Amino acid sequence: MFPLLSPPKLVIFDCDGVLVDSEKLQNAVLADMLARRGVMMSEADVVAAFIGLTIPAVIDRVADSQGVHLGSDWIAEMHEATELAFRRDLRPVAHVPELLAALRDAHIPFCVGSNGTIAKMHMSLGLTGLLPLLRDVLFSGEDMPRGKPFPDLFLHAAATMGAAPADCVVIEDSAAGLKAAQAAGMKAMAYVAHAAHAPADLSGGHPFDDMRLVPGLLSLNS
Repeated sequence: MFPLLSPPKLVIFDCDGVLVDSEKLQNAVLADMLARRGVMMSEADVVAAFIGLTIPAVIDRVADSQGVHLGSDWIAEMHEATELAFRRDLRPVAHVPELLAALRDAHIPFCVGSNGTIAKMHMSLGLTGLLPLLRDVLFSGEDMPRGKPFPDLFLHAAATMGAAPADCVVIEDSAAGLKAAQAAGMKAMAYVAHAAHAPADLSGGHPFDDMRLVPGLLSLNS
C-alpha cells in the first residue's frame, strides 16, 4: 500500500497528536480531572481507554465502567484545564509546517478530521501557528451522528472536499481513527511519535515516526 504509486487526491489529518503535539498534555489533564471526581487512572490507563474518543464518549465510558457520572460542569472544567495546559506548553508536531507546505506546493488538498470540537481545533491550531493553513477545512466528529471509530466524519470530509474515499489518505495516531479510516474505505498512516502513548492496536495503518517521511510515502516527488 505504501509508498503509493501516485499521490492521493486528499489527505485528511487528525489534529491532536498528529498536527499538534498535544496527546501527552491532554492525557495528563484528563487523568487529573478524572482523579478529582474519584476516578483514579494513570496516563497509560487513559491512553488505553480513551485515546481518539470524544469527550461525550469518555463520559459515557466512565459511567459504564466506573459508575461515575461526570456531568456537564466537568466538561467545562476539563476544557478550561486543557486550554491552560495548551497555552503554556503546546507545540506543533515536528516538521508538520514543512509537510503542509509540501502538500500545498504539490497541489494536494488537505483537511482536518478530528473528534475534537471546532473551537478546540481553532485554539490548538491557533496557538501553534497552523490555523491560517487549515481554518476553512476543519471537520469535527461532534458535528456527526457518530464520531470515530465510525466512518461518518471522514466520509463527510471527503464528500465536502470532492474526493472519493478510495483516493484519500488519513494520517492518524489512534486506534479509533484508524478503524474509522478503514471503515470509510480510505488508506491510512499511523503516526507513532511517542511509543509510550501509542495505541495498542495500529492495524489498518502504515506506521511511521517522522513527518519528513510522508512526502515520499505519498509519492509527492514522483
